[in-house]
Amino acid sequence: MNYTRKRALLACDFCRHRKRRCDGKKPCFTCRESNADCVYQELPSDRIEDSGPSAVIDRLSRIESLLEQQSQQIYQLNIRSSQSPYPTSQSDYVSEKQSEPVRLLTDVDPSLESSTFLIPKNHAAVATTLLAFPQIREVMGEYPRDYFFQVEEKLPLGLLDQVHSGPLTWPPLSADIMNTLAASYFQHVHPHQPLFTPRAFRSWQTRLLESHDLDGVTTSICLSVCALGALSSAQSSHQKAPDTLGLEYFQPSIKIMIREVVWGFRPNILACQALLLASSYFAHLGRPLHSLRMAHFASRLFLNILESRENSLTYTEPDDDEVRVYWQCFMIECDGTAELDTSRSGIEPLGDRMPLPQSLDSSDDRNHIYSIAEHAIRRLLNRILSALYNPETTHRYSILSPEPIRVWQRLGLPKLLSLSAELNRQLEEWYRQIPDYLRFPKGTDHLASDRPRILRIRYYTARHLIHRPFLLQTISRQQEAQSPGPSSLPESDPFSLPVPVVMERCEACIDSCVTYLHNAVDMIDKRSPYLWTFSQNCMAALVVLWLADNSAPVSHLVPAMQPIQNVVLDKLRQWAIGDSSFDATVQIMEQLIFSDRS
Repeated sequence: MNYTRKRALLACDFCRHRKRRCDGKKPCFTCRESNADCVYQELPSDRIEDSGPSAVIDRLSRIESLLEQQSQQIYQLNIRSSQSPYPTSQSDYVSEKQSEPVRLLTDVDPSLESSTFLIPKNHAAVATTLLAFPQIREVMGEYPRDYFFQVEEKLPLGLLDQVHSGPLTWPPLSADIMNTLAASYFQHVHPHQPLFTPRAFRSWQTRLLESHDLDGVTTSICLSVCALGALSSAQSSHQKAPDTLGLEYFQPSIKIMIREVVWGFRPNILACQALLLASSYFAHLGRPLHSLRMAHFASRLFLNILESRENSLTYTEPDDDEVRVYWQCFMIECDGTAELDTSRSGIEPLGDRMPLPQSLDSSDDRNHIYSIAEHAIRRLLNRILSALYNPETTHRYSILSPEPIRVWQRLGLPKLLSLSAELNRQLEEWYRQIPDYLRFPKGTDHLASDRPRILRIRYYTARHLIHRPFLLQTISRQQEAQSPGPSSLPESDPFSLPVPVVMERCEACIDSCVTYLHNAVDMIDKRSPYLWTFSQNCMAALVVLWLADNSAPVSHLVPAMQPIQNVVLDKLRQWAIGDSSFDATVQIMEQLIFSDRS
C-alpha cells in the first residue's frame, strides 16, 4: 500500500549546525539541555522504505557518514584521562542494566573533524600477541611477534620462483577454454573483488584472440582471470598438483605485469587492476606476503595516478574504475595489516574522502550492496584497532610489551567501558543499516551464499575484538594474583573480581569466538581471498577460548570445544604443506587441550 509520509533527517537543525550528536527525539536531548527550538527538516517519501538498489546504496552510504561522525566520540573518549586506573571498591560498578548509560560528549572540537582512525603500527591485535601470554608460553614456548611473517618469508613459491628464468611460454588460447575459466572467475572471485564488468573483460579477450596482441597489460588481465578461474573452480578448490592451479596462465601474466610495473613510466588503472588480480591469485593460494606485495604495488601506482592528476591543470574526480581499484587496495592492505602488521602504502587514509563505487550491472546489485557493507565494517574494524589496541594509548613513545594487556593497563575500567560501549553501538548500527532482505541472521544458521557469510564473519570478528580486552584483563589478573611473590595489583581490582559488567563482556567475547569458528569453517574449506586471514582468526579465537577455559573466573562460560576444534583442524590440514604458516597454525591449534577432552 502506497502513501505519503514525512521522514526526519538524521539530526535536527540545531544539532547539525553546532555539530552535536542528536538522539532523533522531539525535542532531542541537546535541544532540551540548551533550551533551543528542536526543528527537523522533513522530506516527502512515497513509501515506508524503498528497497530499490539506489535507495539501499544511499542507506549504506549514510552509515559510512554516521560512523565517521561517531569516530569523534571515540577520539574524545580515548584522550580523556582517567582520574584513577581502578575503582576504589567493587561497589563502584554494578550490572550495566542497573547503571546509568554512558554519556558521550556532545560538543565536538572542530579541530577533530578530520581525525582519522588508522590501524596503528605495532598494534596489539595480531594473533602472535596472544601467544605471548605466560599460560601459552608454558605449553608452547616463545614465539616472536613476526613469527608468521618469518615463516611465509622463507617458504618458496615452487614453480613460480622460476618465473624469471627461460623464455615466455604461452598457454593454449582457446575461446572455449577461456570462456569456461572466465565464467568460473565471475562466479567465484568477482563477487568478492569486483574490478570490471564481464563486458569489459570480453572486449579484452576478443582483442587477444583476434589480433593475438600478446604484449599489453590487458593480456595480463585476461591470463590472470583464467588462472583465478582455474584456481577457484570446484574441481581445484582443494590442494592439488601445481599444474591444476592455473599456473600455465599466471606465469606469463605475471611476467607481463612485472615488466609493466618496472618499465611503465605512465601509471594507468589497467596496471593496477592487473596487480590486484595477481594479489587475489596469491591470496587464493594462501600466500599472504606475496598477495600484500602485489596490492602494495597497485596502491603505489594508484597514488601516483592521483598525484599526477592533482598537479594537472585539468583535475578530474576519480572515475568508477579508479574508485573500485582504491577500495580493493584498501581492503587487501587493511586485512593484511591487521594480521601481519606490515608496512603501509599510504592508501588507508584516503578512505575518508574516496566515494563509494557504483553498481557494475543491475544483476549485480546484491553483491554491490554486500561490498559496500564490507567496506564499512572494515573501516569500523580499523577504528576498533585504533581505539583499543593502539600501543600509543599508554604512552606516545612506548614500545609494545609482548603482553597485550599492557595496552589497556593505564586505561582503567571506566574508560575501557566507555570505549567498548560506543564501538559496540556502532557495530550494531552498522548491522541495522543493512537492508532487511539482505541482512544476515546472527548466530550459526546456514547461509546459502558466501557474501552474507563473510559479513557475518566480519561482524563476529569486530564483536570479539571489542570485548577481548575485558576477557584478557580478567585472565591476566587472575594469573598474576596466583603467582608467587608480591603483587603489583591494587587492593580493589575490578578485573580480578566477578563484577557483573565485566563478566557480561567476557561472555560476549567467548560467545563471539565460538560463533566465529562455526561460521568460518565453510570459508577455510575452499580457496578464496579470505583463506589465510580467516585461518589466522580461527587460531586466535581458539587461543582466546583456551585461555578462558584455563581461567577459573570465566571457565564456566566456555562450552565443549572438542567438536568445533576438530572440524577447524580437519579443514586447515588440507592446506598445511610442510614449513608453511598453515602448518604452523595447525601445530599451535593441536597443542590447545580443552577441559572437555580431559
